[in-house]
Amino acid sequence: MKNNIEIYALMQNAIKEKATPGVSYCLNNIKSPENETVYLGFKNYAHQSKINSGCIYDLASLTKVIATTTRILQLLSENKIILTTTVSSILPDTPYSKITIKNLLLHNSGLPADLENVSSYRDKEDVLYAIKHQNLVYKTGTNMIYSDINFILLGLIIEKIDRMSLDKSIAEHLLKPLNLTHTGYCLDKTYDVSNFVPTEQTPTRGTLCGKVHDETAGKLSGVSGNAGLFSTLDDLKKFCAMYLNKGTYNGKNIIPAEYIESLFNYNFLGRTLGWKRWDKNSHTLWHTGFTGTSIALDFDNNSYYICLTNRVNPTRANKKWLNIRRLAIGLFFEKPELLPTIDESK
Repeated sequence: MKNNIEIYALMQNAIKEKATPGVSYCLNNIKSPENETVYLGFKNYAHQSKINSGCIYDLASLTKVIATTTRILQLLSENKIILTTTVSSILPDTPYSKITIKNLLLHNSGLPADLENVSSYRDKEDVLYAIKHQNLVYKTGTNMIYSDINFILLGLIIEKIDRMSLDKSIAEHLLKPLNLTHTGYCLDKTYDVSNFVPTEQTPTRGTLCGKVHDETAGKLSGVSGNAGLFSTLDDLKKFCAMYLNKGTYNGKNIIPAEYIESLFNYNFLGRTLGWKRWDKNSHTLWHTGFTGTSIALDFDNNSYYICLTNRVNPTRANKKWLNIRRLAIGLFFEKPELLPTIDESK
C-alpha cells in the first residue's frame, strides 16, 4: 500500500504526542494480498491494557454511514421509499412536509445540527418530540449543516417502514448477512466491559466504557440513527470490502451495485448520500466519528482505510487527533482534500 510507512509514522507520533492513547488501523486492497493491519498503544493513558484485535470501539457518527445510510440504500432498492419521499409522509407527527429523504442524507434539510442542551431533556419521549418539532435554521436545500437530527429522523423512518426497532433492523439486514459478530448497538449487554475501549470521563455519566458517548443517542437508550453503533476493526473490514465489491460480500448481495454507484452522482458542499466525498473527480468516500474514528473508501484503487481511536479519552478537550486524522486520510487518498462546492444536480 502506498504511503503506509508515512501513515505508520504518523500514528506512532500521534500516540507519542498524546493525541490519542491508542490506534487500530488497516490499509487494505480487496484485489491484493498486500494488506496491513496495525495495533498501537493502549486503551488509556494509564497503559493498563494494550490495543488488540478484540477491542470494541464506540463508532460515534460512523453509525450514520455503516448502519443508517446502508439501510436507507437498501430500502430505496426495495422501492419502499424514493429519494423524494417526504419525512412527514412516513412520520405524520412531524411538520417536515418539504424535507425529503434526500435532504436528510445530504445534510441540507434546514434542520439544526443537534438539540441544544440535550442533557436537560427528561427522557427519551421528550427528546423524540423535540427532534420531530424543530424549526428550520435555513431554507431547505440551500445550504448544508451537518446534523445529527437528520440521521435520527432517518433512523425513525427505518423503524417505521421495517416495523421493528432500529437495532433489530440493522442486525437483520446488515450485521447478520455480513457476519458482523462484534458489531451492534448496546453491546455492553453482550460483552464484558474489558472488551471495550473507554471514551470520555464525564462529570455526570462517569467514565464511558461500553456505553454510547453521544449524548443524544444516550438519551435514546443507545439506539439511534446518528450514533450508538460499536464494532471492531475486523468487522469493519467486511463492511468496507462489501462496499468496494459493489455491494456484494461472500456471494451475498447486500446493496444492489447501482445504488453504490449512485453515490457519485451527488456533490452538495462535498457531500453525497450519507457519505462525504474527498473530491468530485474521483470515486472516493469517507466519514468520521466524534470519538476519533474514520473510514475512507477508494473505489478507483479497490482499497480502504479504517482507523479507530478513542481520542476523547479522557476528555474531548484534546483535539490534537483531528488534524492527524485528516492528514492520514489525505495520505491514503494520495491527494489533498478539495474544497467542497455546490454542484449537486441530480
